[in-house]
Amino acid sequence: MPVDDPTRAEIRTMVLLTLPFPPLPILAARVEQDDERLQGDTDTTSHALIARGLDEAIARDRASENSARKVRQIEVFRKFLHAMAVEGFSCTDERLYQIYCAITLEHVATYFPVGHPLDIRFQPLSSICKGDHAHTKMAEYMASQSVYYEDTVRTRRDQYLQQDYATMLKACRDRLGHIMTDEERARIDEALEQQKKLEEA
Repeated sequence: MPVDDPTRAEIRTMVLLTLPFPPLPILAARVEQDDERLQGDTDTTSHALIARGLDEAIARDRASENSARKVRQIEVFRKFLHAMAVEGFSCTDERLYQIYCAITLEHVATYFPVGHPLDIRFQPLSSICKGDHAHTKMAEYMASQSVYYEDTVRTRRDQYLQQDYATMLKACRDRLGHIMTDEERARIDEALEQQKKLEEA
């Protein structure tokens, strides 16, 4: 498929929409000694970087790479769910943002070989202002999720634009109840029980 193929664009949009990781503001991104072209972004969001990774993965169309990436991404997702279960629903806004940044970095890294050097710097949470690029992209993402998850009361983009970024980030976190399967919940419960036993030992 050509880079500007409508079908590819639709697939990319759906993948980004269903990601549990919202668009985070990236100040700079660089990939050292990389011949896959995923580099050179400034003042963008993590979703723009992931979109480029998706495009290039589709263009290369290497089954073994795609399978390996899927395995890594599932592991990143499990790590994310564990982090959220352990502290994501009780921590400060700043810590919640740090969790999202760390997990997003690991997700982006799955588009490269293990250990490949990445230089991705996220803007501080305190620097995100209403109306700036990251804030607007977050409002669009949240409004799209409201439609995707068929919220009883839909929240529109203009309504999200009235909220600050941290408030939307917490709303994003609260959607985890929609995406966690019974198996994932059981796995997290088991991990928490094991952790509790270790702490009591």
